[in-house]
Amino acid sequence: MSKKQFIKRHHLVINKLRSNPCSFKELQKHLENHSIDADENYMISKRTFERDVNEIRDIYQIDIEYNRSMNCYEIVHDADEVKNDRLMESFQIFNALSVSEGLSNQIILENRQPLGTENMHGLIHAIKNHFEVHFTHEKYWDEDHEKTMRTVQPLALKEARNRWYLIAKDTKDNRIKPFGLDRITDLDISRKKFIYPTGYYPEEVYRYSFGIITEDNNPPQKIILSYSYDQGKYIKSLPLHHSQRELINNEKEYRIELFLHPTYDFLMEVLSVGKEVKVIEPLSLKNEIIKMLEATLKQYND
Repeated sequence: MSKKQFIKRHHLVINKLRSNPCSFKELQKHLENHSIDADENYMISKRTFERDVNEIRDIYQIDIEYNRSMNCYEIVHDADEVKNDRLMESFQIFNALSVSEGLSNQIILENRQPLGTENMHGLIHAIKNHFEVHFTHEKYWDEDHEKTMRTVQPLALKEARNRWYLIAKDTKDNRIKPFGLDRITDLDISRKKFIYPTGYYPEEVYRYSFGIITEDNNPPQKIILSYSYDQGKYIKSLPLHHSQRELINNEKEYRIELFLHPTYDFLMEVLSVGKEVKVIEPLSLKNEIIKMLEATLKQYND
């Protein structure tokens, strides 16, 4: 059996036990069904399953144990479900593309620039070991796409709106700022150590942010948005923010409450769905959206 099949079997076991604890017999039936669908053999013995349980613990930090009173296996600890889900999602996409030979017209990919993920492994190494890094950074918003050499102290990696960013302290001005990975080239990891900023917790810094912009001096705000019924189904299935809370859900509207900083990134998100959303609170955000819509309309009137 190939390494790829081992990984696929691990994912089948994890997904089955996440949906419901089950007996070994039920798990075998689940693997048998997928063996038929995928035309591959995922069937295993009890001994092989026990080895899989140990491998899943080592690779994914997911603990599977046997519950004697219920006569079933269950997940008792999942170290980081979000990261594990992303890991499995990436493998599933890779696996789907790897078997898509002859289906080039049926598998339609977006034609976009690479995300710069080739530097992720090196940056994680630098973050973990507190090594300064050097790289060339390109500013896309400048007309001449200015490129500058940067020396930074890498603190974290953050995903925002399908892009990856390095959060780092720029040694030029000692400010912590984001750098898009897709704008980083010529990465060089030095052996110069730095001291990680005391009391800096990236997850806390971005807890109330939408996207990559932060507001250190202003508190987050309660925001209430009213979506159309159809757009609401999309927002419900793919929440805007971890603070999202449902207030109204009927055939007329889908209303939610958020608690975050209404930064420029967030304004662009609200504007992106046009008439399908209305700002209810706060008044300051409502007025800002109106102002931006009026400016847009003026461009067409002119």
